[in-house]
Order: sequence, then C-alpha cells, then structure tokens
Amino acid sequence: MSNNYLEVTNLKKSFGGIKAVDIQSLKLNKDQLTSIIGPNGAGKTTFFDLISGFQDSDNGKVYLNDKNITKSQPYLIARLGMIRTFQLTKVFDRMTVLENMMFSASNVNNDSFLKSLIKLPSQKINEKNIRDKSFEIMKELNIEHMADSYARELSGGQKKLLELGRSIINDPKILLLDEPLAGVNPKLAEEILEIILNLSEKGISILMVEHNIEAVMKISERVIVLAEGKVIADNTPENVRTDENVISAYLGSENE
Repeated sequence: MSNNYLEVTNLKKSFGGIKAVDIQSLKLNKDQLTSIIGPNGAGKTTFFDLISGFQDSDNGKVYLNDKNITKSQPYLIARLGMIRTFQLTKVFDRMTVLENMMFSASNVNNDSFLKSLIKLPSQKINEKNIRDKSFEIMKELNIEHMADSYARELSGGQKKLLELGRSIINDPKILLLDEPLAGVNPKLAEEILEIILNLSEKGISILMVEHNIEAVMKISERVIVLAEGKVIADNTPENVRTDENVISAYLGSENE
C-alpha cells in the first residue's frame, strides 16, 4: 500500500456557476499533521464535505487507503476509519457528556433492541469497557468533571472538546478537524492544540481546516492553501508563510 492515506483527482464542485472546489490532484500522507488554510470562500469546508461524504462532487474521485470512496455515505467512510468534526459542534444537548461519549462508541452489533432487554454478560462487559474508555478520553480532554452534566450546559469550547472526544473514541486512523479553534478562548485554544499534537504523535493522521494562521504554522508539518477552490500553495509552514501567491490571496493579511 502507498504512503498516501487520502488522494483526490479532478475533484470539482460548483454552486450556481461558482467553482467552490476545483482540485486536479492532491495526495495526503499517512502519519502527518496537515492543515488547509485560505481566505473566506476558498472552498475549505466544501472540500471537507466532499471527501467525508456529506456532499456529492460534480466530478472527480476520492480514494481512502487506495479504496474508491467517491459518493460513499458518511457512516461508511467513518467505518473505514476517517472521522470528521464540524465548524458548528454537533453534540446531543439533551444527553449528558458521558452519554454522548458512550453513544458515539456504540454500534448496531452491540446495541440491538433484544440485547438491550436481556443484558447478556457480553453486553455488560462491552458497556463497561465503553464507559471506562469514555472516562479515559474525558480525562485526557479535561472534561471528566462534567461527565454527568448535560451537553447543553457546556461552553462552546467545552462542546468542541466533547465533539473531539466523540470523534476519537472509535480509534480513527484519519481525523478531519473543521476549525477546532473557532470561538474558543486563547487559553483553551492552546490546550486543544496540545491535544491535537498528542493525537498526531499517537499515529492518527490529521487534516485540519483552521483560520488561526499562527496556530496552523505552530503545529503543522504541511500547509495547503486554497483560493477560489484551487490549491495555490502546498509546502512547509515556513515556505507557505512567505509565498507571494498566498500573501496576495489574503489581500494584504501578510502580517498574520
């Protein structure tokens, strides 16, 4: 198998004649922390939607570990090990933090209606394992003390942490993070960056869309820049920072 965990070819998506994504070829490597940046309307989130199955492309192919996942359903892509978060957090407000975590770790095989009535010994063991793993992850994310709080009671930053926890409880091979620092205070942003680095060091391949340029430059091994749906730069943070095409695309925001 190649070192590419994700590959797209001739990927296109338009809305009303405007090309949101127009990428000829892009290969993302395993065990690498890669960030995607670009001005507003560059196509970053649309690109995430296309590769994670939340939108269908107009054209092109998407391969995950050499398997064609073009137009596959999101749950099937998640089962292959690629899981994403969202700009606007998607947690179950009427469930507790612990229930959110445990629900995310459940599946059809261990959650059938009959088994829930009978409570087989194997089901009890599985439930205990999921509970233990939930607490382990919540502790890593510093939300263990809120295990019995309803998700609606969490701050925006804490909801980001909960969504991250729900994403990693199933041991993803690839994690797509869509603006993990959006709306988060600077102190918590530093904590989230540290968590992302730890996940990368554990062997999870990470692809992150983020507007906080300094944070991107601080932790990324590779930075891809989109503008008007196209890749205009793909290099190390140091080289991207001084790229004239990037500076031009940001319309004078080179001071960032």
